[in-house]
Amino acid sequence: MPASESAKHAMHNDQYFPENLRILCEQAGTISEMCRRIGINRQQFNKYLAGTHAPSKNNLRAIASFFGLSADVLFSNPNDFRSMMEGGHFHLFRSVVQSPKMLMFINEMLQTGESRLGEMTGVYERYHYSSIYKGQIVRSIFCLYERDGMLMHYYVERFPNMDGSGKVDYLFKYHGISFLIASRLFSIDFETIQKNEMTFSNLAAVSRNSKKYIFGVTSGIAATMMRQPVAAKVAMSFVGKGLIRKANLRRATVLSPSDPSIPKEVIIYLNSGNSTIDSA
Repeated sequence: MPASESAKHAMHNDQYFPENLRILCEQAGTISEMCRRIGINRQQFNKYLAGTHAPSKNNLRAIASFFGLSADVLFSNPNDFRSMMEGGHFHLFRSVVQSPKMLMFINEMLQTGESRLGEMTGVYERYHYSSIYKGQIVRSIFCLYERDGMLMHYYVERFPNMDGSGKVDYLFKYHGISFLIASRLFSIDFETIQKNEMTFSNLAAVSRNSKKYIFGVTSGIAATMMRQPVAAKVAMSFVGKGLIRKANLRRATVLSPSDPSIPKEVIIYLNSGNSTIDSA
């Protein structure tokens, strides 16, 4: 590594990298197992955590790849980094929600849907057909929660390596705001790790056999036209109240449509008519 690049990494390491690495470790299970899967010596990894050594370019890339992040994200301000990883207020939404016009709009929406906010909050398993792995269903973990009288949400997608190793190839996290209007949930969110996609959803809550579901349509617009815009049916099955936990995240994956862990109601909805609408 050239001297200038090494100095740059050392500066970032002192300020941000160790704390961000500790945040990642909180979500990754045992450090020994994580080091084994990444391919980094445990003693060397401890030095990264302590801030006494900066990772080499190859090790930095390996750590970032393991968590589905770009290397630059690992040097983000720890407050924003934790917000991205745990689902707190992302800085973009703090600025959007505080704008005068948005506050006026929010006040109008609260008058029409405030009484039902608490009924819909909680953790859901979110299903849709994948635009990356054709014919497969993505099960992500979605959380709808109330903050200062507003509905906020975040959800996590994990795409495993198709070689059966169990490693995660891609990790995407979306944070956004939702509005309850005439018993319909309208949401907008941004992908906050790669920062390359914005999605919109039109959803409706349904109760069947004492189980709570949310059905609707979501559309995504990527930052690059290398990925065409796509719209897809989405179905969410209620798991429980509260925020996303590690046990919930372990169920985020990509599944065959015949997988028995997918609720029957979800499969019926996703397979009725077209499951996706690709842009021409």
